[in-house]
Amino acid sequence: MEALRRKLLLAVFLGPSICAWGADANQDDLEYQLKATFLYKFASYVEWPATAFAQTNAFFTIGVVGADKVVVALNSLTGAHPVNNRPLQVKAFKPGEPITEVQILFIGKQENGHLKQLLSSMQSQPILVVTESAGALASGSIINFIPVDDRIRFEISVTQAERSGLKISSRLLGVAQKIESGKP
Repeated sequence: MEALRRKLLLAVFLGPSICAWGADANQDDLEYQLKATFLYKFASYVEWPATAFAQTNAFFTIGVVGADKVVVALNSLTGAHPVNNRPLQVKAFKPGEPITEVQILFIGKQENGHLKQLLSSMQSQPILVVTESAGALASGSIINFIPVDDRIRFEISVTQAERSGLKISSRLLGVAQKIESGKP
């Protein structure tokens, strides 16, 4: 029953964008298109403090470091629908470049060697940090993509989200593969 509930919630959460990826030549492209869709959808299930935006009419910005294919996939979504009543903007950051004025930051696995440093610089900022590296929640990530049975799933650290001043919807928590809350 629990497995069926999760599948239904995930289908509602992602709509037609949910899919498994096979072993074809476009596996990486499909994987990063799906991750980009997740990033775009996450924004609807997270509440940011007003201080997360420089101005009341500021863009909703998703930053990416270490994942060029995610940048390409996200750019295809920029004209779609506004995110939380704000136009979507995508910023690609180079390794070592200061990361500012973003509401979501995706750190690709290419940055695994610098992950702890990047995550420590994001601590306590109102930024939804999303990663794709084993053990990233323990290092300070809020959402981490994980492969489960040839599908992309994610785990969430509620504790880190609260430290960053973010509130995650129970609907998003309901479809997470794993939730770390720091509570017994």
